[in-house]
Parts: sequence; C-alpha cells; structure tokens
Amino acid sequence: MINYELAENTERILKEKYNGVETPEFFADIERLKAGEPVAYILGYEDFLGVRVDLSHRPMIPRPESAHWTLRAIDELKTRGDEPIRVIDLFSGSGNIGLALLKHLSNAQVEFSELDPDLSEQIAKSIRLNNLDMARAKIFAGDALEGMEGKYDAILGNPPYIAPEAKDELDPEMSYEPSLAFFGDNHGLYHHKLVIDTAWDFLKDGGVVYMEADEDQRPHIEKMLEGTPWTYEFWEDQYGQVRFPVLRKIVK
Repeated sequence: MINYELAENTERILKEKYNGVETPEFFADIERLKAGEPVAYILGYEDFLGVRVDLSHRPMIPRPESAHWTLRAIDELKTRGDEPIRVIDLFSGSGNIGLALLKHLSNAQVEFSELDPDLSEQIAKSIRLNNLDMARAKIFAGDALEGMEGKYDAILGNPPYIAPEAKDELDPEMSYEPSLAFFGDNHGLYHHKLVIDTAWDFLKDGGVVYMEADEDQRPHIEKMLEGTPWTYEFWEDQYGQVRFPVLRKIVK
C-alpha cells in the first residue's frame, strides 16, 4: 500500500529544501521523516497565513486550527479602521500568531510574550525573513501575562490546554514538540482561568481576548466566566467544533 502522505512530504522536502537534487543529506532527511519526525522540523519552517515561520529552535508547529481563528480575529480587528492599535500574542512559541498580525494589520503595534527566552531570536528571525517592520514589534520573555504593561486593544493566545493525563492519546509526531507548549495544569484550563481573572485590567474599553481551547473545555470555561464582567462567545473551528472563547470588555 502506498503511503501517500510520506510520498507527498518526500516530494516536498526534495523540491523545497534540495531544489530537486537527491543528495545524501536528502536521503538522511527521508529517514527522519520515516521515523516520524514532523516534516516542518525537517524543512525548518511552516507557513501560516502568508508568513513563513522559522522553526529552528523547534517550538510547537503552527496548526491550521490556529490559523482559522487568527484569521477571523484579524478580519474583526480590521473593522476598527486605520487608527493605531496595540495587540499582544501571548504564549507566542514560534510567534506565528503575532507574525500574522504584523503582516495583515499595518496599523498594529504587536508584542510577543513567550516563556522560553531562546525563542525570542527565532521570532525576530521570522520578522526579518518575512520583511516585516521590526519597529512595530516588541519581543519579551514572560509567563502568561507577566511583563505586560498598559492597555491593549486585543490579546490573542494559544495557551497550553491539553490535560497531562491525556498524554498517551496524542499523535506520536507530537512527541517531537515541546511538552510545555501542550500541557496545562487544572486539566488544561489553568491558563484560561488566569486570563479570565486578569486580562480585564490590561484591555482598553471595547478590547477583546481571543483564545484557543478544546471543544470539551467549553462548559468548564463558561463556568469560570460566571459572575465575571466579561461578555463572551465561542467561535467554531473549520470543522464546526465550537471551541474558541472570545472575551469582550464591554463597559456598561
């Protein structure tokens, strides 16, 4: 039986990394691919909403689900007009969300907050790689909302939201990625609770929090939101699963 995914990724590596030339390094890369290593790590990058995201420090690989809600958030932020806005990509990892904001929102000052300081240079490399404006970016090492100052128009984040007890259920490829990017305490809900409890004070009136979560976490997140001042809704992913909480600071 033909493994079409293996064949497709082999062709992609040959074309994109080796310009069609079958070198010894190419064959070594195919062995890595056969062993289960993600093709994005072998290539050293992943494309995300029109930006090429450097993966040289092997952060979590950007996912299509993240692209789905990020694009919707970008489209919503565009309706604010051309006035300058300030946004932040929390739990940045590769910086894919913030990079997409830089590319598609020319009026945005974009901040990147990531716990691993080694990823700061990688994010800067991606900014240069995509010819984006470094003057509109600020990169700093922080845990969740640590290091944030002042008020933002929007806070976006893909926090670790997988329960540690679900580790054995994950795709084997994910074992190559940093576990810190996937697993969160309190059944994967620790960071959602932290954002719900603290992000209000970092938003301007009318500001919005866009976050990623799993579909089965919705009732737990709604429970957390009870008694808070947030106006909220949940967005669907591209498969129709209702899973992305959107929190709005609407002062009544």
